[in-house]
Amino acid sequence: MKPKLSVLTSILMLFNLTIIYAQTDSAFIMRAISLMNTNETKIPVEKVHIHFDKPYYVAGDDIWFKAYVTVGSLHQLSALSGVLNVELVNFKDSIIQNLKLALLNGIAWGDLLLPDSLASGRYHVRAYTNWMRNAGEEYFFNQIINIGSTSQSLPYPNILQKHPKPIALTNHKSIPLSRKTDVQFFPEGGNLVYGIESKIAFKAIGDNGLGREVSGKIVDGQNHEITKINTRHLGMGEFNFLPEKGMEYLANITFADGSEKSYKLPLPSFNGYALHVDQSDPFNLYVSVKSGSTIKDSADFIHLIATNGSKVYYAVKAKSANSSFNITIPKNKFPTGLLRLTLFSSSGEPLNERLVFIQNTPLLSLSVQPNANNFNPRAQMKFELKAINAKNEPVLGNFSVAVIDESKVPVEEADETSIFSNLLLTSEIKGYIEKPNYYFMRNDEQTKADLDLLMLTQGYHMFEWKDILNNKPVAPVYEPENSLQISGRVTTLHDKPVSNSKVSMISSSKGFFMIDTITDQNGIFRFKNLMFNDSTKFIIQSKTIKDKKNIKLEIDQQGPTLADNGKRFPNPNNNANDSLNVYLVNSKKKIETEIKYNFGKHTKVLNEVVIKAKKPVSNSSNLNGAGNADHIITAKDMETGCPVMSACLGEKLKGSYVVYDKENIAHPVTYRNGKEVDMKIMLDGMYIEPYLLYLIQPESIESMEILTSSQYTSIYGSEAYDGILLITSKRGVDLDKFKRPNIIAYLPKGFYKARTFYSPKYPLNDELAKLPDLRSTIYWNPNIYTQKEYSTTLEYFNADSPGNYRVVIEGIDGEGNLGRLVYKYKLN
Repeated sequence: MKPKLSVLTSILMLFNLTIIYAQTDSAFIMRAISLMNTNETKIPVEKVHIHFDKPYYVAGDDIWFKAYVTVGSLHQLSALSGVLNVELVNFKDSIIQNLKLALLNGIAWGDLLLPDSLASGRYHVRAYTNWMRNAGEEYFFNQIINIGSTSQSLPYPNILQKHPKPIALTNHKSIPLSRKTDVQFFPEGGNLVYGIESKIAFKAIGDNGLGREVSGKIVDGQNHEITKINTRHLGMGEFNFLPEKGMEYLANITFADGSEKSYKLPLPSFNGYALHVDQSDPFNLYVSVKSGSTIKDSADFIHLIATNGSKVYYAVKAKSANSSFNITIPKNKFPTGLLRLTLFSSSGEPLNERLVFIQNTPLLSLSVQPNANNFNPRAQMKFELKAINAKNEPVLGNFSVAVIDESKVPVEEADETSIFSNLLLTSEIKGYIEKPNYYFMRNDEQTKADLDLLMLTQGYHMFEWKDILNNKPVAPVYEPENSLQISGRVTTLHDKPVSNSKVSMISSSKGFFMIDTITDQNGIFRFKNLMFNDSTKFIIQSKTIKDKKNIKLEIDQQGPTLADNGKRFPNPNNNANDSLNVYLVNSKKKIETEIKYNFGKHTKVLNEVVIKAKKPVSNSSNLNGAGNADHIITAKDMETGCPVMSACLGEKLKGSYVVYDKENIAHPVTYRNGKEVDMKIMLDGMYIEPYLLYLIQPESIESMEILTSSQYTSIYGSEAYDGILLITSKRGVDLDKFKRPNIIAYLPKGFYKARTFYSPKYPLNDELAKLPDLRSTIYWNPNIYTQKEYSTTLEYFNADSPGNYRVVIEGIDGEGNLGRLVYKYKLN
């Protein structure tokens, strides 16, 4: 009779047809559990999921989103961090917009307004907390967002064409797919052992980062065919294989264009283990371990440990001399998500590893019930939302709801990033996952088999066993942010730290505010626990009792980290797909209608000014490239004789002008939506205050570039929305002498205040009633609560166009249970 195996709690287990309870026999397991618990306590893992209102957008759109930040393997809403960074990154990996959002119990929401002139292409939305930076960018939320444009003047003029005219090529020989595809082979558990039949998975990836279909055969050293192979799902496939002693093997692969290439299979060994997992049973995992021929006489032990995140859920110990043993583990012992099965030697060396995805009964079930079948244009919709846990009990949860007209915004559901696919799958494993939501759309045998195939071909990135078992000291570089902070350093003019220097911070934005602090022995000061909105200006001043002049103050720059998305994401063709083309046609019609009725925030296009030749600009700090500006003033233009910079600006500026404040300081300004707004000023890549314009000599300037159109300002982010004056000085000019070393005017990145989604309430009694309702996002609500006592009501009005409406609800309850619902109805 087989011994009964159970989860390791206080009892230590030995699988050797005998159960031993001596603690020393399972010291490794106890040590591993202790170190894992310590690691989870000291470095808890935060994750971010973002729910968007739409899968893609057009320049001029609003990106509405809701962020959920969780911590630990149970996905509970995080109280660790209080600040979330959200960035829009372009296809050149430049950050073009960034927001700071205040997290309340792991929840925040916001929006990104896309300029009308934003170039078409593939963008990324990236989100992370400061704490997540300790683990690196691969832990960040990072999603591809395709953005189209209805403007014909942008780099993709054929984006509205379903089939752009092909470019004629001459003397061109196509590159065979065999040279543009990488095929890799992955033995189950990581090892092949002579004389033991094993499963081998393989994956064919094209030069665009996506899976490719291939076929082929496995042959031995005498070119005898062992088995045929074919990809089954998104370039992935598998086959069973029994390597014979001393034999090496090849995979002869044939590609779709008929080209061929051979690959060596991983070399088998004699003294290893083969780990096999069968999870075809919906209730149990069957784990099999077989040893190589050279391990038969060993007196050592091996250990199998099963973890989810940083928590051990199962552990067992066995004699390594056993030729094989089998374990049956009930699946309900594990939470839904990625399970990591690792086989260790007696010395704690990882030998084999297998990833398995556990799909238990969904812990949170969502349902909506319409109050009436009023599926008509401009009719009011009412839904009752209920959230039920596994015990069939109503729960207290927080959710976001997006309703779109799918006739205008076609959705490829398999391509979506859902709360399930992100928090349970893609955030845990290495590499890009193609069609991540496919694995959560159905619960049939084919989908389960394809998901297990993915587990065989992807690597785990959450932590390395070597680091855990060596008990490396934890020294996080970045601390959790619970609020905003402004920090810096006070030194002498010769860079020696000044201790006990008083530092004052003053702001008059929306009321007077002043706070003081003192520098430490290294001259460092910090203003902590700050809460202020974006665009709040501060004056920061340092001084000492003895010396108020010969000290200087420096502010720590807290800008966004550099983007490096190209290493993780595929590079598919940038031409718009059919779904985006449908949306582009509707968006163009909507924008034209809103401009006609003077509704919405759109830049009015003035008569085109044709610039036949750009003025030469050298030594420019323009991020768009030298001379890429709405207007340029060169050094030669300023030779006409203006005594100070402000006078030069008054005479030379086009598309903007200068106004003077009460202190007679000149401010370059322009118009936005009929209002006078201040432009930002940058000198050699650094923001400066307007008073410095009086102190800069015109002859020290190489060029001035004025950026007012969003085509040029978007690269500088939201701070430059009202326009920017770029001043580039001549080389060798010492501009530091114009600065006040102990006083800095500072405009830090504050918390973004999210705008409210506009949803009309019919019938309208004003001019807007005449405006056709062409909305694609019908309803967006990022803050929906369900209660234990009663259901929650969702209310909104339909738009004009008949079509198929799609309601997507995502969220989480107080215990970390995830929920998602897709509900569809047709508008008559």
